[in-house]
Amino acid sequence: MFDARRAALASTLEIADGADAKSNELTSLYEAQIAPLEPAIWSAEYASSRQDALRELARALDLLEEAVVGPMLTGPQITQADVRIFPAVCLLHHALPTHFGWTEWTDEALFYRRPRLHAWWELMLYDPAAEKVAADIGADVQTLAISWGVDVPTSGVRDFPKHTDE
Repeated sequence: MFDARRAALASTLEIADGADAKSNELTSLYEAQIAPLEPAIWSAEYASSRQDALRELARALDLLEEAVVGPMLTGPQITQADVRIFPAVCLLHHALPTHFGWTEWTDEALFYRRPRLHAWWELMLYDPAAEKVAADIGADVQTLAISWGVDVPTSGVRDFPKHTDE
């Protein structure tokens, strides 16, 4: 679902040259902790374990939040990590509130106590190419016709990132 969107994003964004260690770290974290859980959003094979997978996804997003430097994922410039992770966050942004109860401005919201990810998301959306990718993925989510969505509360199982302690 994301390869064409990532290619479109990469072809229009000004990406910092070279692969730095932080970009590699965040990309690896995404590939190991978040990407394997994305099918829990749409795949029927997760029917019996969907709630556990989505709770694990919430914890993985907290790990990503802790690793983000800001204002972009790895600092002041867009890197391959931004291009790699942005379409996945678009999927989460469109699917989780609608189908799994991660309603905005609640303890269950995608960006609740994830201020670095939230700021990055908003900055990315200022770019027309990123805005188009977000809209296209939103349309893709609508075509999934998910009819088995269920509220999956996560605030009770999350270890909130240390920088968001109240």
